[in-house]
Formats: sequence, structure tokens, C-alpha cells
Amino acid sequence: NRGLLIGRVTAYDWDARIVTVKLSGRLGLGDQVDFWVKVGGRVTATISALTDAKGRAVEEGQAGDTVSFAIPSAVRDHDRVFKVYDARLMERAKETYTSGAPVRRIPVAIAVRAAIGEPLTVTLCDAEGHRGEGRTDFIGESARKRPLSEEIIRKQVSRLGTSVYEMKSLHCDIAGEVMVPMSEINEARRKAVEALDALRLKEIEAREHRPEPKFTDRIARPTPKKAHFLVAVDTLGKAEAALAAGADGILFGGESYEHRVIAPEEYERAWQMAREAGARIDFNTPRIVHDGQQKHVERLLAAFAAFPPDAVHVHNIAMLALVRRLTDFAIHADYSLISYNKQTLAFLKDYGVAGATLSPELTAKEIRQLAKESPLPLTCIVHGRLELMVSNYCVTGSFLGGCGEGPCTQPCTRGHFALKDRKDALFPLAMDQFCHMHVLNSKVLSMMPHAMKFRAAGIETMQIEAKAMGEKEIAAIVKAYRKAMAFPEEPAEAQLSWIHEQEGKDITRGHYFRGVL
Repeated sequence: NRGLLIGRVTAYDWDARIVTVKLSGRLGLGDQVDFWVKVGGRVTATISALTDAKGRAVEEGQAGDTVSFAIPSAVRDHDRVFKVYDARLMERAKETYTSGAPVRRIPVAIAVRAAIGEPLTVTLCDAEGHRGEGRTDFIGESARKRPLSEEIIRKQVSRLGTSVYEMKSLHCDIAGEVMVPMSEINEARRKAVEALDALRLKEIEAREHRPEPKFTDRIARPTPKKAHFLVAVDTLGKAEAALAAGADGILFGGESYEHRVIAPEEYERAWQMAREAGARIDFNTPRIVHDGQQKHVERLLAAFAAFPPDAVHVHNIAMLALVRRLTDFAIHADYSLISYNKQTLAFLKDYGVAGATLSPELTAKEIRQLAKESPLPLTCIVHGRLELMVSNYCVTGSFLGGCGEGPCTQPCTRGHFALKDRKDALFPLAMDQFCHMHVLNSKVLSMMPHAMKFRAAGIETMQIEAKAMGEKEIAAIVKAYRKAMAFPEEPAEAQLSWIHEQEGKDITRGHYFRGVL
């Protein structure tokens, strides 16, 4: 969280450890700030007391004000100050889920009719024409002191409380000087709200239970070519290495771990390479696509029509809808769309998806059970550095590339970087063409000793995540898996020893045998 730039240091009292800041934004009690200091990284402080330029205690300062407060470590003149926590904003946010009141309300027109000798009637009408009516048990009487007025009625019927409605307009029809108790008006309003709720819910339930034609009935999509061994790559060199080593399928493109845009011509060349090898080829899409990047993805999908892939992999429901709307390609739900149970697989099947990659958080036991019940062909990721996080915030750009001070100098294109945890484990970083930072696992997932068991468990395709690998490593791993797949389900000791040599030491079996809890 880089936060919001809200000022710069103008002075620091070394004895009292008090900093003075000229603000360019609002700062208040309870807020938390980060100082980006020239030496030593960052200093963080929570505002427990705040004084203005005259030394008076204040609750907040605005842009242009000079304020002072305590901090735990030294800072220097001109150091930048970023607000990373806004106490007032968080308190307002908390109210939206603790008050019980709905965040969004439905506007309604309210009509009230009151007359001597008649019950008072309250009618609520929404924009779709639904009408809810409530009547008082009390019969209107001639007023002795304070007859009903529009002001009195407005005050009572506008109190819609924790209902989903808010009053848009009010029409009052008051015949004569009539009196109705306030409690009766409130009860009529409550009955009108309940009646309108019932009508709206009835229509929603009818719409939900109305049978709709399945997507698969509306449009016929091609059945993807089968592949028992799929390798995900992001360059033509890696694609060639995988195919030459014996992969019968490649998953090409999507995000580039080498911080470069993948052109349509590269997709076409990869398609030609796969066709020449008699292999399946799927095209990948990015995990995250912002509004400004959608046109780029749409142009790619349009270009694919000239060299149609066996399937397009999607990572979220927005991309699933986009590919479904713009193309007639077979669609594969990749692992970050999280196929974790049979209900998800049934939904994807009904939505027109041709296959799914199971969540890497499933255990081997859960995978075997799910494969028995799945209506879709399934894929499991068996090897590679899995992504732990995708972030808009880029560490290298912020600390080495000058982000925030001008255009990023893109240090990610000139070296390799990693995050180190408290145990000195290194988590490699990959920056894609959209400047998203991908944090990869410190260990390589390897299921090579179990490669021969997936087919028997009902898994059609094993997938290797090879975007973080070099070409020689890809070739060696693909060949090793090809050989291991031919071993018996209980490999001999010599075969297991050979497998362990191929997969190396810095590996993990992921969640296949330990789950996520």
C-alpha cells in the first residue's frame, strides 16, 4: 500500500522526536502515515496527537496547513509523507456493514389518502410499477386540535428505516380536517413496505425459476483436441522447446513474465508450430484486465479468428463472458477461476465451458473424488513455480524505478528480483506487460513421482507452468515427465531415485497431500 501523498517534512525536532509537515491533503487523528526517508527505507507513525502551526491541539489538518506530531524514528527535510490508513474513512466504511441499513436504496413514490370516516391509506410505487399498499385499522376522525398536514405525513412516511426503499416523491390527498394517530400512520407505512417487498420478491423468484436455454443449446462450440500433457509458455522459444521435448499441447501467451507485449504474430507462429507438431494449442488470457486494457484483449481475440486455437483459457468470469460474447472458440476455465467442487464444475458446464483446471489447493484425495463426478474434462497443474499473488503495486518500480517521481525506468527488464522472508526463502518476482507484479512460490511444485497416477484418477491433462523456466529446463522437465508417465503406479526404487534426481531438491508437493487447513 503506497498510500496517498499528503505532504512533505519541513522540520524535525531530534530531542522531542516531533516532525512538522506541510500538508497537501487531509490528515486527522487515528490516521497512519509512511515517511519515505532518504536513508533507512520507511518510517511509519499513527497520529495520536496533532498540533497546528501555533502549537494548538487540533483533530485534523487540511491541504495547505502545517501540522506537527510524534514519530518513532528520525526523518529529514523534504521527505515525502504518504497516508496509508484514513481513520475517518474506515469508520464510515464500518458503518455500512454494522448499522444494518442497506448501502443502496430503491426510490419509491409515496401516495397518502386520508379522510374523515375512512382508513388512512399509504401506497408505495417503485420504478417498475410494483405497488404496495397499507391501511390503518383506525377510521379517520374530525380533528379537535391538530389536523393532519402534508408536513406531518411526510415526517412519518419518509422514515423507511432499514428497508431497501427511500422516498423519491410524496403526494398527499387530505380531505378535510382529519385526525389519525401517528402510530397508525407508521403501521400503515410498515404494511405498505411489506406488500411491496412481497411483490418484488415474487417476481424475482419467478424469474429465477424460469427455465432458460442452456448456453450449449444456443451455440455449438468446437470440442478441443485432447492433450495429456500441456505446457504453459510465454515465448516462442519456450513453445518450441516444449514441443520438441514431447509435449502434446502448449498453452501460449496471456501474461508475459518478461515484461513484453505478446503480438498477434507470435500467437500465429505458435499456432503454426503446434500444428506442424500435431499438438494441441490453447491461447491464454491475462488474469487481471483493467478497463484500459480490454480493447487490447478484444483485438487479440479478433485476430485469433485467422488461426483458431483449440481453446481459450480464462481466469475470471468477466473474461469468460467476453470470450463467449466475441468468439465461438472452446473455453477452458483455468485454475484461478477456482474449480473447487462439483457445483462450480456444473455451473461452468452449463455456461458453455469445455474444460477446467482444478484448484491447486485441492488434495489428491479430493481430486480423485471430484474427477468421478465432474461433467467436464479436467486438468491438474503438476509442475512449476505457482503464482502466490498478483499485484498492481510493483516493488522494483517503487524502490528502484522511480515510480511516483516520474516514469518508471523498468529495472525489471535489466535483472531478476525476489522477495526474501524471515527464513531467507526467496520468492521470485515477474513483471508482466501490464506492469502487474507476480509473486512466485519460493519452491517448485513437482508431482513427478506421481505423474503416472493422474490418468487413472480420471484427470485428462497434466499441466506444467513453465513461464518462469528457461528453454533448457523446459526441455529437461518435459522429457522427464514423459518418461515418468510410463512407469508403473508404484515405481521401482531405481525409478524413484531417477525421478528425484530429475526434479531437484528445492521442491514442494503443494497441497496434494496436506490440504489448505
